[in-house]
Amino acid sequence: MGHQTFSVDDYRKARQTYGVTGDTGVTRNAEIRARDTGKLSDIVDPAINPTRFSKIRLNPHKKKWVATLGCPMDIEVSCDTTGSMGGEVDTEMAVLPELYDAVSKVLPGYDPQLCLGIFGDCGDKFVMCRPQFEMEAPKIVNYLKEMAPQRCGCGNHGEDPQYAMFARAYLTDAYTNRIGLKGYHFIITDEPYHNHLKRDQIERIFGEDVFKNDLKEMSEIPSVQKMTAELKQKTHQFILVLAKQYYTDTLDMWINLCGRNSVIVIEHTRQLPKIISAIIGLTEGTLDIAELEEYLGDAPNKSYLISQLSNIDIGAQAKLRHALSHPVPKAGDIFRNKSDTWPIQPGETSEEDEPEETPGHIEYL
Repeated sequence: MGHQTFSVDDYRKARQTYGVTGDTGVTRNAEIRARDTGKLSDIVDPAINPTRFSKIRLNPHKKKWVATLGCPMDIEVSCDTTGSMGGEVDTEMAVLPELYDAVSKVLPGYDPQLCLGIFGDCGDKFVMCRPQFEMEAPKIVNYLKEMAPQRCGCGNHGEDPQYAMFARAYLTDAYTNRIGLKGYHFIITDEPYHNHLKRDQIERIFGEDVFKNDLKEMSEIPSVQKMTAELKQKTHQFILVLAKQYYTDTLDMWINLCGRNSVIVIEHTRQLPKIISAIIGLTEGTLDIAELEEYLGDAPNKSYLISQLSNIDIGAQAKLRHALSHPVPKAGDIFRNKSDTWPIQPGETSEEDEPEETPGHIEYL
């Protein structure tokens, strides 16, 4: 599966290749195509192969497999693109290099994999866009430009992010969950959610065969509360509420659903790299609460932001790591079979299990 990671040079080249020349209108062409054809691009359509994957990257090695970059870390961000937030994909594109760099620094030894999606309202033609988890700049730039935000939201005080949460809870196959860790899931919005999940909408969003294939074990549609509990079993889950026009009931509604330590009020989405990486660093135990003052720099309303971040479950991932039966896989670990959960452990190795001395001897797919 290769060893390539995100680079700023690749990001700049990809923007040129895909014609993303400005800071606004990133999704203009995709929106026109979606309107004219009535379809989303396959790479962001949640109905095309609905389950999203975050896998460890393994390459062939002496009849076995070698981990090229260590344990993947799935990070999913689903952003509201209704009303005043209609242009948020432009912001995501602009801050992408900073976001990848920031999360990489607080995840040493991991392979950060980003799924940056959007959502709207069930009254929209397209309720959400959801790409695969990716780690290379060209693939992320490509899927961002293919988003088709509807920019409406139907004006009914509430959107439908619960379907984006549903997707991570039930339509995601993440290596972190296989080994006993959790990935990260972020909803960014300035609105409350609608307190229901409907079968017909799930089929509309994720494909009419989703219950025959990906969700065949689901006997009944869960409540939003049960779905959120499932999501929290699989991810460190956070709601980032924009302060610019949130209502008191919006904040209260999210707190009631997800818990006070999962809801953070932010000033602007350009803060996302610092805030998301701070949350991950605190949760992983790679960033100390005492470092937040310096880490957040000139963030607006910083003292309030620090007080909120101080309330999250600090060190939660570190506790999960400590409880694992094996060390977290790292680059160079050898797997007997590509489908194995764990690499070969010390004492189980033979001479042919040892990795090559230099990466140049690895034949990448």
